[in-house]
Formats: sequence, C-alpha cells, structure tokens
Amino acid sequence: MTLRRTEVELAVERDVADADGIVRRFRIVGRYPVEGASPTPEELAPLLRALSEELDRSLPAGTPVVARADRPLSELVETYRPRQPELLDLLLEDHELTDGEFSLLHRYLVERATPAPVEPVPTDRPIAAAPLAQDRTPITPRPVDELLRLYRIESLKQAGAVRAHRQISYEEYMALKRHFGAAETAAAAAPPS
Repeated sequence: MTLRRTEVELAVERDVADADGIVRRFRIVGRYPVEGASPTPEELAPLLRALSEELDRSLPAGTPVVARADRPLSELVETYRPRQPELLDLLLEDHELTDGEFSLLHRYLVERATPAPVEPVPTDRPIAAAPLAQDRTPITPRPVDELLRLYRIESLKQAGAVRAHRQISYEEYMALKRHFGAAETAAAAAPPS
C-alpha cells in the first residue's frame, strides 16, 4: 500500500499583548488539496506569505506583537524529538525555535550524548582496582620491624590484607613475605619438642 499526501495544512501564529498586558495567540490555518506530487517549499512559500499577511491584517489595530515565550523542555522534546544538533540549527533558521529554546534543546542533546561517567564506590570493586590517588604507601620502604609493630601484622595473610588496602608498598609486602617465609622455614626445620 502506498500512502500519498492529499492535503497540506499551513498555519501562522502571532502572540499579541492587549491593553491590559494579557498575551493572546492568534492563529490562521490554510488547508490546500494536493493533486499528484507533494508541493515543493518554493510552491508553499507564497501560500505561507499570503497567510501571514492575512493574519497581520486581521489583528486588532495598535496591538503589539510580542515574542513567543519559550516552551518548557518536556514540550520541546515531545514535539521535535531531537537527535542531531544540525537539525536544531535548521529549526532555528526556520524560526520554529526561539534562541532560548534552541539553547535548551542543544544543552539537552549534549547532556544525552555524553553521559556523566559513573565512578564506582571503591568498595564496589576489587581493592586492586582502587585508584592510586588513595595509595597511602611511602616512597621509601620501611623496615619490617616497623611494619609489624605499626600494623600489628602477625601473618603473611594479614600482610596481604594491609597491602590490599594500599597501606604498604609492594616492596614492603615482599619484605614481609620474605620475613614470614623465613619464619615458616625455621619453624619447619626445628626438631619437634
């Protein structure tokens, strides 16, 4: 089934302030039958111009035409469903959008295109993936005795937990590993009592 356009509807609007400052919207609509191919923009331009002139002649004399108030973002998104900034430029050129509406929709598109990065909470990921900004290890390795006393480390497992929290450096952890490795070897070599 092939659909074809049978009618074109053109509308022109003006917002006019009356003597009391109340803004009213006046609108004129023209419906034109279409026979054959859809009309081109060049064919529609004189019809639109004629409608605009007719509306201007029918407005109350001496009432100032005011700029249209910006529509809210929700209405703009629902009406135009913006996807590309280039289309917003065209809508602005065609006076479909005010400068304020253009800015609002453009900001909306930019925010949707670049979602804010979500930084996971450090506890939601492995400790090894914690950022180095939270690394509290000193630049020069501390002696093993100081580490054992400072962090109350009594086993290699506890040393691993302290390293996982980035409180000791890799070099300090390896020194503790050698310390506990030597202690385990000595305990295994000692004769049973």
